[in-house]
Amino acid sequence: MIRILFQGDSITDGGRLKPVESRWDRNHQIGHSYVYPIVGELGRRHPGKYVFINRGLSGDKVSTIGDRWQTDTLDEHPDVLSILLGINGNGNMDGQYPEGAEEHLRVFDAQYRALLDTARAQNPDLKLILIEPFALPVGKLQEHYDDFLAVFSHKQAIIRRIAEDYGAIFIPVQKRLEQLVRETAPILTANGCDTDPCAYWMWDGIHPTEPLHHYLAELWLEAAKDIL
Repeated sequence: MIRILFQGDSITDGGRLKPVESRWDRNHQIGHSYVYPIVGELGRRHPGKYVFINRGLSGDKVSTIGDRWQTDTLDEHPDVLSILLGINGNGNMDGQYPEGAEEHLRVFDAQYRALLDTARAQNPDLKLILIEPFALPVGKLQEHYDDFLAVFSHKQAIIRRIAEDYGAIFIPVQKRLEQLVRETAPILTANGCDTDPCAYWMWDGIHPTEPLHHYLAELWLEAAKDIL
């Protein structure tokens, strides 16, 4: 069987049960994020071919995930490692960092690579899937969104470069999400929905709604089809 491990923050976590003693409860191990429809679809298509593990943890970031990397990643011995990190640890969302934006990005790059280095050292044949972090101008992000993007866009570019350097599959999300907002805005209006099109897909600018989780699952399945 192929072991597929999903790693990340709250977007991946999806409210899954964390305690080891709760792992008997098969209803709540995967959570209700984009991971759930991926697991459901692959499990339906290929019964018994995969073992699915979700170790996303709400609030985590590249600078803190190292504290649990051994137990929640390496000890799981994945054949495929999917990572979505980068939305946390962005200062006050206004583009200002005590250490300076350039140093913040340099450390982010180094820490992300260090995680992949340890995983590849354990399993040289490990297949990597890196998902681009994403955001929309909703909630607290709305006021300083341009300042936020000034740094965050560099972080997105860093992950793209890392994916290239490590031969990983890179799943771009930001531009596709922005296009999705533009395409669905008139549809929402036509359906009598007065919700902000951005908020329809990301209720607070950081966390996806159910439709976006499903869309992420579609992107993931399409990107990963040749390695599964």
